[in-house]
Amino acid sequence: VRPAVPLWVLFVAVQLVDFAWAVFIITGIEHARFVPGFAAASHLDLYHMPYTHSLVAAIIWSVGFGFFYYIWKRRAGALISAIIIGLAVFSHWLADLIVHVPDLSLISGDPKLGFGLWRYFWLSQSIEIGLLFLGLLAYVWTSKPCTAFGRFAPWLFFILLVGVQAISHLPPSNPVPTMTVFATQALGAFSVLALLAWLTERTRVA
Repeated sequence: VRPAVPLWVLFVAVQLVDFAWAVFIITGIEHARFVPGFAAASHLDLYHMPYTHSLVAAIIWSVGFGFFYYIWKRRAGALISAIIIGLAVFSHWLADLIVHVPDLSLISGDPKLGFGLWRYFWLSQSIEIGLLFLGLLAYVWTSKPCTAFGRFAPWLFFILLVGVQAISHLPPSNPVPTMTVFATQALGAFSVLALLAWLTERTRVA
């Protein structure tokens, strides 16, 4: 696609509702709690998050971020890029629908949706890491190094992401951190990953 959407923007887009979720947890607008063993691949009971993870909210975040990008860039091809970014934002809800236990509302309250793949640890992780690997291959195939480090940067970034994936599914520490602490850590991690995506892209050219 021309003009190409920056990799860091796509990283923010696919995690946008989690960026917002972390802020809303910190401010007390949304609520969650640790329940050890809640699901094989998740210890979080996300029992109240209608403003970030409901279907209607996901659509609003998708349209809003796509529109923001279009206004920000306002150049030839920006509309196509904005649509791609909006779809990237919404893809988060679709992925959550597959893995979450039923905790995704349509607007607010019941009914709540979720196919529950996180109940099966190895199956869910194989699929998630497999999709991540396909994303890596797509990026490597559609870009080339522009620095000496560019040949290795995407692969090192992939290894780091797999490490983050593994750490995120470990049982919570003892004592269990408060949700405010956890959300603050998550917000920092999302931001660092977007920064590393930007640094990785500086070593390659489309």
